[in-house]
Amino acid sequence: MYRLLIVDDEITMLKGITFYLQENKDYELLTASDKRTAIQLLETNEIDLVVSDLMMPKVQDGLEVIKSAKKQWYQPSILAMTAFETVENAVNTMKAGADDFVSKGFGIDELMLRIDNLLTKKMQMHQLAVENLILKETIQHHYSGFQIIGKSVQMEDLMNKVRKVAADAKATCLIEGESGTGKDLVARTIHSLSKRRSAPFVPINCAAIPVNLIESELFGHEKGSFTGAYSTRQGKFEHANGGIVFLDEISELPLQLQNSLLRVLEERNFYRIGGKRAIEVDVMVLAASNKDPLKQISLGRFREDLYYRLNVINIYIPPLRERREDIQSLAHFFINKFNQERKKNIKLTKSAIRILEEYDYPGNVRELRNILEDAFVFCNTQWIRPENLYIKSIDNHSKNIRNEHIEKILPRGIENLAHKKALEIFEKEYFLKLMQLHSWNAKKAAHHAKLTREWLSKKIKALGLQKCEE
Repeated sequence: MYRLLIVDDEITMLKGITFYLQENKDYELLTASDKRTAIQLLETNEIDLVVSDLMMPKVQDGLEVIKSAKKQWYQPSILAMTAFETVENAVNTMKAGADDFVSKGFGIDELMLRIDNLLTKKMQMHQLAVENLILKETIQHHYSGFQIIGKSVQMEDLMNKVRKVAADAKATCLIEGESGTGKDLVARTIHSLSKRRSAPFVPINCAAIPVNLIESELFGHEKGSFTGAYSTRQGKFEHANGGIVFLDEISELPLQLQNSLLRVLEERNFYRIGGKRAIEVDVMVLAASNKDPLKQISLGRFREDLYYRLNVINIYIPPLRERREDIQSLAHFFINKFNQERKKNIKLTKSAIRILEEYDYPGNVRELRNILEDAFVFCNTQWIRPENLYIKSIDNHSKNIRNEHIEKILPRGIENLAHKKALEIFEKEYFLKLMQLHSWNAKKAAHHAKLTREWLSKKIKALGLQKCEE
């Protein structure tokens, strides 16, 4: 739907043009018969194309309308009309900012053709701007060095889920995981694999925007809607139309705005601050949180209805300590990346890899990357050895936790068994108690343990666990 503003002080001409244009159902028409009304409509509406008489009743009035249109933030296309076709008028009109110029001796077919050409050009320019933005983000993302790396069962299940969500490209999805696990990376991967990849990916960190600005940041505002609103501004949801909005740190969103977000998710439209017209958007919403939303609900900090509206699909990213088999692949990936960037050929010794695999990584993949980059920068040889790894809390974090709780966690006498056998016994007891706790409801058990249902079902089958019939 295109919004056109027709401006002419000759009422007969104004009605005639409007009569023919209204047959096109893709046009929403606004009209003005004087300069003041035209400028007011330009300042209070988003116009795609202005068709304005130049002599209204004098040339200066027509030029002021064109100049006002040119100043608007939404940049409408401008077609000027005049009954007196002179070189001077044409030059003045183009200098004022008109995109095309036509004599009032035109036939209606010529007018329609010029209008269609200008609207097509405007659409192409908009598409080009979107493509440039996407290209810029793609290049930045490509050289950021982040990829989903891992061959563990958990990561294979994660990627299967990511691919299915991307193929759907519509359902709202909540991405959960500890800080540093790569929630932003998962969101960007969904975008790059989906049919929405040609439209914008708009990340919004809900914790980083001041409370008094976040509503305007999300939904935009109209000129004069509050002190300091000197012009109309589009919000992030408008920028993302056709693409994906990624709401990071969603649990930090103020309660008063959670209701507004819920409305957008349910009705797919919103109002700018001070706006009177509902703006419709087609966006896929991804949200992420490193805090347990259910706990935030119990504390009164998060709306329960919003949680269930966001949690249509849940993707849980396991912490690095639960998929240690991925540590070596990640470590080599980061070292290769640093070598390419610095044009070096530094490698990891096997003993350094063993040290890395023993650490629990409270900061997850981000911490692993930082540890390796620190070692890379200060390494004076071709090899990174254990002494190059600055893991300041390996003893305090990993070993103390194990020592404090080992007797409570492990079955009695398990420490006397071989590692493989001990692990088998522990897993059987853990998963048996987990399933019993949730009455053998795999979905609830998986959610409680922060695992995927598919992975849990495979694990239960592999361990040979069955529900005992009473």
